[in-house]
Amino acid sequence: MGIADPKKMEEYVKKLKRRKKELEEEFMNLLNKKEKGEITDKEYEERKRKLEREYVEIMDRLTQMSYLMGESSLF
Repeated sequence: MGIADPKKMEEYVKKLKRRKKELEEEFMNLLNKKEKGEITDKEYEERKRKLEREYVEIMDRLTQMSYLMGESSLF
């Protein structure tokens, strides 16, 4: 992705937003599984930690893109 290519930057931001939404849905599904007793607490914590790490990474990238694109309300 070239920094001087606004179109590619916008596509990348859309991709990041889609992944952010997917992660939020995955977390809700994980929480539902835990509440129903379909997974153990240990398994829940492991999966949750993985989702959280990726979520933080996505949010960091969105923040960087917001700065690069000069937008104040990217998400």
